[in-house]
Amino acid sequence: MYSIPDYLTHYYEKGNTRLKNICNYDDDEAQVILTNLFESGQRTWLHPGYLEERRAVEAWLYNDFVKKGKKPYLQHPLYFVLGEHDDLFQKGGFFSSANPIKLKIPLSLFDSDQISFTYPDSMPSFNIPRVERGKLYLKPFHGQVFTKDEITEVVQTYGLPGDRWKVEEAWRYDRFIEAQIWDVRPIEKFLQT
Repeated sequence: MYSIPDYLTHYYEKGNTRLKNICNYDDDEAQVILTNLFESGQRTWLHPGYLEERRAVEAWLYNDFVKKGKKPYLQHPLYFVLGEHDDLFQKGGFFSSANPIKLKIPLSLFDSDQISFTYPDSMPSFNIPRVERGKLYLKPFHGQVFTKDEITEVVQTYGLPGDRWKVEEAWRYDRFIEAQIWDVRPIEKFLQT
């Protein structure tokens, strides 16, 4: 039987503000930030239309979380990884051109109205069931937003992503479980102690 890690990790780069979400900015300001990230080489995978896609994914996350009877405090979540996934976030990884700073916090800080999960990252989880090329990668947990209790069941059924993505093409996008934090107040309180 698998169990889930009891902590979350937020990765951010030195000099950048932690606990921010690009969707909290208006379109013009967000586009400047994204352009700077792309041109700096930190996010070479950013593409035209990324912001629009990101906003669509966040609307899905929010709406599906509310449909489960949850009451998010934030309109746009803060992103964490369940446990950690240094491979993707280390220097030269998918998200970073420098070794990131890690903020680790206990999963127990959050009640069920404050946190949701996708397996894997919300962008591929949203897109895999919706695009033709996603059929090769499609698994029952894609395209779903999970509560704290539900993600435990999913991990017990399918296990943690681990390193399967390195050797099995069908697991290419299933690298980590993303946690969406819908209330910053428990984090702020934790950081003050």
